[in-house]
Amino acid sequence: MRHLSVPSHDTQRILQQLKSESALPEGARVRTDPSDSNRRLIPFTEGASEETIAQFPIIEIDIDPPPARTYRDHLPDFLSSDVVESTEWPARHEFVGDLILIKLNDNQSEYGEAIGEALLRQHARTRAVFEDRGVIGTFRVRDLHLLAVREGQDASPRTRIVEGGHQLWTNPTTVYYSSRLSHEREGTLECAVNLHRELARPLSICDPYAGVGPSLKPLVSTSGLVGELFAGDLNPAAVEFLRENISHAEAIIECADALELKDRPEMCESYDLLLVNIPHDSLEHLPHLMPLLRPEGVVRGWAIVEDTDFESTKERLHNLIGGATNLEIRRSYSATANLCRFEGRKAPN
Repeated sequence: MRHLSVPSHDTQRILQQLKSESALPEGARVRTDPSDSNRRLIPFTEGASEETIAQFPIIEIDIDPPPARTYRDHLPDFLSSDVVESTEWPARHEFVGDLILIKLNDNQSEYGEAIGEALLRQHARTRAVFEDRGVIGTFRVRDLHLLAVREGQDASPRTRIVEGGHQLWTNPTTVYYSSRLSHEREGTLECAVNLHRELARPLSICDPYAGVGPSLKPLVSTSGLVGELFAGDLNPAAVEFLRENISHAEAIIECADALELKDRPEMCESYDLLLVNIPHDSLEHLPHLMPLLRPEGVVRGWAIVEDTDFESTKERLHNLIGGATNLEIRRSYSATANLCRFEGRKAPN
């Protein structure tokens, strides 16, 4: 591109002159003249007047194009400029391991393949891109449609995630996993460590809604923290991933209905820590789960609570748990409800 070599003190004047002549390229960048640090190189287009150009030396230099900032910067390589400029493109996408999941509306779906290829080009570590068509079924798994896969790579949605330095295998189309609760799971580790200090022995832990094991992985990876462990889920696919992800000598991993565990005498009053990660149904499930907890054991879980029900939910939890209970808003869930965390200690006998 052609540049004018302008004395530093003239830079602003010439910039304004070129701008008034519509001869300043969009995104124009002023550079120091490599042959004279007291001069500046200003790019210009064909619209510059002869009067302006004649004042200064013209330097021809090659300019590398600016790096792409988002996947949208790559779309012109796959679609016409008219389509790129006239379409509203998705602003958000989700990383799950080496996958990208992106939601598309009806207009955007027509260009799904181009969006997928653009995302692959922008994110070098991504293996495949899927359109996320929402959550389906009892187990709340993702309905995914393949948009693009890197050449020579596997198109399977099975992937390995890293959370808190721990690796877990998952598959969004067969099991539920959300990274949004990762910070909450850090709190679960802190809760377990504090309880371990208090009891001065390995903890017996029950997680009947364990999924692929994101809450349990940091616990079993902490030396001496966990003794007996029950990890269950109603989804058989999740249980298979649990067996792959959780390695612990005293672990019992089962495909089991959490509501029926109280009917096993050997499990009643057997656990120091009970995890209840089923936010939409936790309050209804608690009466069936509390028999599993030892007297003075700790229950920790999450619930979706309407704004108008917060105080009544606190009272209900206190009655269900029977001891000191804390309910805390963690983040907004909808216009009228919040995701809340509860933690309580079962009353002594």
